[in-house]
Amino acid sequence: MKRIILIFIICLTVTQLKANVIANLKSTPVTKFDFLLKDYRNAINLQISRYMNEVDNFRVRLDKIKMNFAFDEETQLFIIDLYARVDQNRYSQKKIKIKKRDCNIIRNKIFVNKYGYGMLLSSKPTSYFTKNYITNNAIFLLKNTSLNNEEKKEIIKKSIINIELDHPSANQNITCKGTLNQVPLN
Repeated sequence: MKRIILIFIICLTVTQLKANVIANLKSTPVTKFDFLLKDYRNAINLQISRYMNEVDNFRVRLDKIKMNFAFDEETQLFIIDLYARVDQNRYSQKKIKIKKRDCNIIRNKIFVNKYGYGMLLSSKPTSYFTKNYITNNAIFLLKNTSLNNEEKKEIIKKSIINIELDHPSANQNITCKGTLNQVPLN
């Protein structure tokens, strides 16, 4: 009998705790900005997974990409940090060196789905690959939002990207950063 009463009391307590959690969630206001952050992050993650699933010998092969996405309240900027580790087997066996161009190609393929460089030994971006071109093509990341094109372009302009490429040889790691639509990244 004591056990039954004890179980009944525990069930009532757990039910009350669940009700409090749901009430707290319902009372928390969700803003349009929260949805924007979620959609932007999800769109970038989708593009990263597409990049990782593509088989392409003309770009950097990666083992993994990790993304950290945040909004800095002070500077009013979207911060996108990408950490990419190159294919350890390929880059250690063939002694392939990575370049700043590879860093830019990763950004280009993820956000615009284009290389932005000529295919053979070109170290300069192609002539059509400009700041406006990147901005106009990257706004598709925000297609699920109710923003107009001018607002989407403003968000792209206020997005900072930091890419760190990790090579098997520690002295060959490369980082590049800049605004999302900067040609090329520094």
